[in-house]
Amino acid sequence: MEEEFEELTSQNSFNIKAFALRALSYWYLFVITLGIAFVVTYFYNKRLQRIYNVESLISIKEEQNPFFSANTSLVFNWGGTSDKIETIRIILESRSHNEEIVRLLQSYVHYLRKGEYRYEDIYKSAPFRVEIDELHNQMIDQVMKIKFLNDDSYELSFDFEEKNAYNVINYTSNTTTTESVVSKEFKQVYNIKDTVNLPYLKFQVTKLPDIAWNTEQDYYLRFSSIRSEVNQYRNINVFLKRKGASLLVMSLTGPNRAILADYLNATAEVLKQKQLEQKNQFAVNIIAFIDEMMIGVKDSLELEEGRIKEFKQRNEVLNPSAEGDALFRKLTNFDDQVSTLNLKLQYCELLKDYLINAKTYSDLPAPASSGITNQNIVQNVTKIINLSVTRAQRAKTTKNAIFLKEIDRSVEATRKVLLESIITEKTSIELNLQDIRSRIARTKAEFRKLPAEEQELFNIQRNYEISQASYTMLLTKRNEAGIAKVSNVSDIKVIDKARDLGQAAIAPNTQKNFTVALFLGALLPLLFVFLTTILDNNIHTPDDLKENSNIPILGIIGRSKTINNLAVFNSPKSSVAESFRGIRSSLQYIYKDLDKNKSKTVMVTSSVSGEGKTFCSINIASVFSLMGKKTVLVGLDLRKPKIFDDFEITNDIGAVNYLIGQKTLEEVVQSTKYENLDIITSGPIPPNPSELLISQQMEKFMAELHENYDYVILDTPPLGLVSDAVDLIKYVDATMYLVRQEYTKKAMLNVINEKYRKKEITNISFVLNDFRQKAKYGYSYGYGYGYGNYGNGYHEDEQKSLLTRFKNLFKKS
Repeated sequence: MEEEFEELTSQNSFNIKAFALRALSYWYLFVITLGIAFVVTYFYNKRLQRIYNVESLISIKEEQNPFFSANTSLVFNWGGTSDKIETIRIILESRSHNEEIVRLLQSYVHYLRKGEYRYEDIYKSAPFRVEIDELHNQMIDQVMKIKFLNDDSYELSFDFEEKNAYNVINYTSNTTTTESVVSKEFKQVYNIKDTVNLPYLKFQVTKLPDIAWNTEQDYYLRFSSIRSEVNQYRNINVFLKRKGASLLVMSLTGPNRAILADYLNATAEVLKQKQLEQKNQFAVNIIAFIDEMMIGVKDSLELEEGRIKEFKQRNEVLNPSAEGDALFRKLTNFDDQVSTLNLKLQYCELLKDYLINAKTYSDLPAPASSGITNQNIVQNVTKIINLSVTRAQRAKTTKNAIFLKEIDRSVEATRKVLLESIITEKTSIELNLQDIRSRIARTKAEFRKLPAEEQELFNIQRNYEISQASYTMLLTKRNEAGIAKVSNVSDIKVIDKARDLGQAAIAPNTQKNFTVALFLGALLPLLFVFLTTILDNNIHTPDDLKENSNIPILGIIGRSKTINNLAVFNSPKSSVAESFRGIRSSLQYIYKDLDKNKSKTVMVTSSVSGEGKTFCSINIASVFSLMGKKTVLVGLDLRKPKIFDDFEITNDIGAVNYLIGQKTLEEVVQSTKYENLDIITSGPIPPNPSELLISQQMEKFMAELHENYDYVILDTPPLGLVSDAVDLIKYVDATMYLVRQEYTKKAMLNVINEKYRKKEITNISFVLNDFRQKAKYGYSYGYGYGYGNYGNGYHEDEQKSLLTRFKNLFKKS
């Protein structure tokens, strides 16, 4: 029937206490949802792959070469600490670096054992190793079973199942292709020394001497692509151990601690080697530069040595004069200076040509190799090499040119500054050469005054010593570079190696998952209770009535457990009977301003059918009759008559017959077996019930009832459905408006509230019917309700359920 009423949103404040009590009443829902949540979380945690974290600690400290001073040092510098960290991070994220480690460890070969939920990687725990032919195609992403039959043989088997094709890889070229499946299943026995040679597999199984294999245990093998392995290990995390320190932590996560430890240790070793190679880059470049120059000097030295031998064979050995020897030493000194300046000039020409034509500058020789000490040149050569190396490293990890433009701009700016410095240095060197050559010319003029044979001998010796000095100088520089290369040590040192120490898993976070399960397990029933509370529009407690209407509450009637509606007569000492007596007492306050000798009329109505009007009408009439007052119960619900069955009378004749003039009052009144109580049923259902209730005959009917009875109880139709009850208001002294717990909707009170507000109805009171004390509504009220055992002895013991009796048995014991 609620469709006939407009559902209005309650404007009352949310009752926290009532909500909490209602939530407690649904404790079983919390038990069920929490139980399900914890069980699901338990199996969820159990099925998840365990993830571990392994760390390695390294230090980065600038290790200067002890064999060289600051102006001749050939050390390659990575930059400051922050630059080194960024450089390491870029290297570790690069595909080339990770591919190098994957190939080094052959981590694309997986040794497996079947676990409860998945294949577990046993890595070093496997009692065998496979040596694969990397030039041959190998099948990937297919699990192969290896079962050892004895110490010398094993069975290899696998099943393609529903696959129509398989992938193969050539690990040397790192190319992957797809082949069609010819046979779905493969099984074959091999000896340990045999090579598995198939179109898609080629490897040999090697037994490990320190691990015994179990013939009862099945082992599994799977090959994967290099790309998938590289992608797995590129998530390495690098961070500072302590702010301001040069200690770096390398952290890697995965399902197998031993694999992670080996990968981190291999990474550290490769980093050390790469950094040392870059640190020796200057020395390598210098050695190559000097070797190229020494070829020509060595040829000149051999040529001059031959000329000396030839001269001595043709002429007698002369004793040079003191004057000639002095001039010779002077020219030799000038020649050494010219040689040094020429070497510097050659380096400037080489560097200038390199800067103009080359695209990368990472292999520039150091200025110290030619004796150039110009700080602008030294610093800018170092800078441009560092920038070139950084760009090459970043180019491996990014394809976006935007990230390289800044480095390119710095390289170009440094190149321009370096070219200007070279021009300035070259000009200075040429001026020095010009000065020395003029001195040589003056010295040669004096030298030509010597005898011819002595001049020839000094010229040959002079050329020889020039070549020898140049060769000696180059050889010294080369030895310095060689010593620097050998004596250099890497700036990277491993402080703590990564190790499998049985670290606890970092995932799944079981505590977090159970916390989430607790939250969700409690939230779902709370949400259910909240929604039922918000959406619940039923009347549950007297407080609901007070919040939704200003009409006073006359009384509360509990649920009757009698077999019919005669609760007062059948159980006169029950709590229900006492409730009706309480209502009778409350009605006396309404009647206190009326004539005591005048007949009183009570109308019983409600919003809709099913709220207990007939039950309440019968029992309120019963309690008045028990007072010794002459009482009549009149059935005026002409559309739906009900009151006759409980009194074992018929509805053949009733109020309708009187109202249409067929019968007199005496003829429609039916006596009951209960003293002082008469019944007037409604009679046959008329076609015009509303018209009958507003007729002149109705006034006469009510007048006769007042003359013959002390109390007249009118059982009327629902006020919310038809207007009949409203038409009877003028005949009554008090109106009982029935509201049934958990049945009557709050919006159903809108009609009666509006009439009460407009004062169309007065002397009306609510009666809350079918009330049961429930903790979830947070209310306890009424005669005998909410007092528990304190009410024992005052009311008749009502029929109790088997469960209630069982509980009481334990309470008494």
